[in-house]
Amino acid sequence: MTEKTVVKQLYRLNVEPRVIDQLSKIAARTGEPKTRIATRLFTEAVMSHKPASPKARERR
Repeated sequence: MTEKTVVKQLYRLNVEPRVIDQLSKIAARTGEPKTRIATRLFTEAVMSHKPASPKARERR
């Protein structure tokens, strides 16, 4: 199988109104849809997350 498979999972998140306001401002300025901006930001945040080291988890 040489084709690239893309899987998209949609999440329903509770988002603060001020976050929606910021997304709306960015969308109006860039012309990019709010959902695309939110998806990109969420993906970047999840992919850049670094789990705590085992020693840091033990200190809790």
